[in-house]
Amino acid sequence: MDVTDFTRARDRLRRADGERPDLTHALEATQAALHDVARFSWSALMTVDPDTLLPTGGLVEGFAAEACAPFWDNELLAPGYNKFTDLARSTTSVATLYDATDGDLERAPIYTNLYAQLGVADELRAAFLVGSRCWGVVSLLRAVDDGPFTDEECRHVEALVPIIAKSLRDGIVALDMESKGTAAMLVVDRDNQIQDLTIEAGRLLDELRTVGVDEEGLPAIVRNVVTRARSSRSSSHIATRLHGTSGSWRRVTAIPMEGPMGSVAVMIEPARAADLTPILLEAYGLTEREIEIVVQLARGLATKEIATELSISPHTVRDHVKAIFNKTGFSTRGELVARVFSDHLLDGFHAAVHRSD
Repeated sequence: MDVTDFTRARDRLRRADGERPDLTHALEATQAALHDVARFSWSALMTVDPDTLLPTGGLVEGFAAEACAPFWDNELLAPGYNKFTDLARSTTSVATLYDATDGDLERAPIYTNLYAQLGVADELRAAFLVGSRCWGVVSLLRAVDDGPFTDEECRHVEALVPIIAKSLRDGIVALDMESKGTAAMLVVDRDNQIQDLTIEAGRLLDELRTVGVDEEGLPAIVRNVVTRARSSRSSSHIATRLHGTSGSWRRVTAIPMEGPMGSVAVMIEPARAADLTPILLEAYGLTEREIEIVVQLARGLATKEIATELSISPHTVRDHVKAIFNKTGFSTRGELVARVFSDHLLDGFHAAVHRSD
């Protein structure tokens, strides 16, 4: 791979970014751009919930359906190198398994549990961050005949990371934000086999299956929520946001059942405004504190009330509001709330309101 390959990949992503935001197109353009700058035989390109870092959807290449469960079980439950959660907090967003293990891949559980059987020589991982927030991750696997990833390939992938991150974020924000559809519930056993489910559950599960993989049973992105809930020692439940092939957002909550059997109840429902508001606001480049203040503004709180609510000074609140206006291009609180909330979320609100004659 040379400079010409990198330039082609960069230009491909910039063209995609300059078009109307579309997550499927962003994922496909990212996959093609990565092929331009690196040689690999398998890949898992996933969007993630920036709050939980659990995968929300994605595009998989080369992996058989039966490899998805071991991949994510290793990621969530086993010790290892270059965990996505670590990359999302690291100053280096790209890392290879060969470098992390000093060339001794058998030190990595995911290699002995999965990659050795596939004939993998190396894995390159990247986390796609805008600021401090992670919007996607990727795992690229290279076959034995191709050897480890080169330093040049790593540099080229790292140089593409900011463009990819913005493209994925914009594609996620452009998804259907309306709260619509029905809710469903299912119960899975300790082996992640579905025991019981409501009528709508089957259709919603089909919508949440990973593109590029012929999945059966519990979709991988739902299984990950179940696994996190079952293994969590600090929370009674795990809730995250997922987007299906329909482009609509879902809120998925997993709650361990009482008893020693390891069963987990899963609720799938339309995402609520509170679930989607942070995603919308981050598209404007707002910080976490600025997002908190916008939410308080939407509640109609005055400057002093926001200061009390967030335990900061009124002067600090005014500085944040000024920064919010500069970033969003709005000039009044009313315009900000109307454009951000009403334009994106009001249709879903109206659909959820029952009217009497």
